[in-house]
Amino acid sequence: MIHEGKARIEVYSDVFYNPRMRFCRDADMEIFRSMKSKSYLDALAATGVRGIRATLEADFANVEFNDFSRKACENIERNLRLNGVEALIHNRDAAALMRERSYHHVDIDPFGSPSEFLDSAAKSAFRYLSITATDTSALCGSSPLSGLRKYGAFAEKTEYYHETGVRMLIGKIVREVTKYDKCPEVLISWAKEHYYRVHLKLRRTSRGAGKIYEKTGFILHCRKCGWRESVNIFETPEMFCQCGERSRMYGPLWLGELHNPEFVSRLDRDGETGKLFERIESEIHSVTHYEIHEICRRLRMSPPPLSDVIEALKERGYPASRTRFSGTSFKTDADIREIEQIISEVHRQH
Repeated sequence: MIHEGKARIEVYSDVFYNPRMRFCRDADMEIFRSMKSKSYLDALAATGVRGIRATLEADFANVEFNDFSRKACENIERNLRLNGVEALIHNRDAAALMRERSYHHVDIDPFGSPSEFLDSAAKSAFRYLSITATDTSALCGSSPLSGLRKYGAFAEKTEYYHETGVRMLIGKIVREVTKYDKCPEVLISWAKEHYYRVHLKLRRTSRGAGKIYEKTGFILHCRKCGWRESVNIFETPEMFCQCGERSRMYGPLWLGELHNPEFVSRLDRDGETGKLFERIESEIHSVTHYEIHEICRRLRMSPPPLSDVIEALKERGYPASRTRFSGTSFKTDADIREIEQIISEVHRQH
């Protein structure tokens, strides 16, 4: 018997349950309380723990569960009885089910890539879409060919690889939902350990679905000096860096905001999930971030305190903040050469 949140569940043999994803489900419950879904599909439910917790902790009504495995469906049925919850259980291929039925909120949490389900989920979801990806190597640039095959985008591993991964995932979701004249807004997203998680709000508007592409495009990156720049999909990129090196081009991916500040401000700040929400809320918007150890490695110096570097950037008039992706990374709109100069000055002061 496993106790998670307000739920009690049993896990049958051969039915997948990942205890490492408990933090994600804890965060989801706080997020779900602010989403107020009218109908919710846990499309790849396994034990049913997320949907059961959503019923018990976020007051979700009209929750439905689906899993292709008959044994998983029996496990879900058992766990529903354990928690006094009544709900409809489907033993279907998730993509086929979502093409036939519409839901206010669709949640895709696969073991691996969500790519094969995104088209059907985009069609089915009316208001909210929640997506998990655990194939981070395909998204972050560790396996560029996998990224091209699954997500139709190219990336290489950089110091901001987790942010690239989240932006590639959102970019793929954008291309899927806009096919159905739906315009997405990112409510919140994060990267942790082996997975990426994204929650989006959808509006049905063909005009908005077209306009959203102003927030998609490419990152230009110089692997020699660390310079980078983003260009939207309608712009012509400048392929050479200021240092003369030819830039690499990553994408297409999402260039827009990774969270909605008003939405995040409503989330509870208690516990470990609260610390994540605080980091997200305090983060400024920029398309990439910088890793202080990587910059100092190029400068051949030990890294000064990150808080001092951020304060020095602000004193020079540049917006700057820590990031949700790493405790040693920061965001700013300063150019790499200005960043290096400021870091060198802070280093000398120490």
